[in-house]
Amino acid sequence: MMRNGKKPAPLENKINHAPGSTSTARLRAGTHIIRRIAWARGSIRAERPPRLRASLAIAPACAALWVLTGCLSANYKLASKDTPPARALNVHFPPAPLDANLASVITDGGPGSWKREAFWDEYVVALHNTGDQPLQVASVTLVDFAGTSRSAGDDPWALERESKTLERKYRDSGVAFARMAAPRVLVASAEPVVIASAGIGTAGAAAAATATAVALPVYGLAIWGINRHRKSAITAEFNRRRLPLPLSLAPGETRTGSLFFPMVPNPRSLNLNWSNESGTGDPVLPLDFLRGLHVTAASGDSTTPKTPSP
Repeated sequence: MMRNGKKPAPLENKINHAPGSTSTARLRAGTHIIRRIAWARGSIRAERPPRLRASLAIAPACAALWVLTGCLSANYKLASKDTPPARALNVHFPPAPLDANLASVITDGGPGSWKREAFWDEYVVALHNTGDQPLQVASVTLVDFAGTSRSAGDDPWALERESKTLERKYRDSGVAFARMAAPRVLVASAEPVVIASAGIGTAGAAAAATATAVALPVYGLAIWGINRHRKSAITAEFNRRRLPLPLSLAPGETRTGSLFFPMVPNPRSLNLNWSNESGTGDPVLPLDFLRGLHVTAASGDSTTPKTPSP
């Protein structure tokens, strides 16, 4: 109601605003709470001091760096560029129409390794048909210390699963299994070569921190994409190096490539099977020079007579 042509005063004007009054203190406290809520919701974050903004940016950056190193799977990383080349063995199978040569053996973390945490052994062979007839190589098998034959694999991820399963079985049967242990003939020095972890650069860390601060789901998709790309690249390199079996060799033809086997401690022999029009052959290459492969020095390079089932 208007009195004397004047609007009534707002209700808040009737509150006693004298300094030190209880109502004033409550009003100020309420205003402070409202401002804190508004700041938390982002409506007035633009008023943050520069130092505060810089300090608050450090936490997401550190978190992003931690997430990056944890989410990028070590299973999909390549070995260091400083890895020395593989040691040449050049051990020949017994003479036959198929001249077979074990050029080198590449183990996880050793010279010639190209993948970090490779759960397989790579046997590089050269096969030459010295005869005047076409020749077929049917198979190459690796025989372990107890006489169990292992076939060469054609899938890197299936090989890794097989090696991990065999490792548990070997340990359960009493074998002092050591994934990165290798005899001196395979390494450049007395100590096994340890592949260094690939790091992340400053620019990459800053970009990752920005991406994380903006949208974690996008960052997650990026990591998934990187892992998928690296996995595809490793599979492609595996297939490029792998010698497919069975294979045919024309007279005078030579093929060189890698045979990938699960990790076998103290392998006994490498067995070939070939045939031509005149007959068949089953040459055997003893692997005594690989004694100490995948077993600890404390075990005395010995293995138990028990062996895991195929």
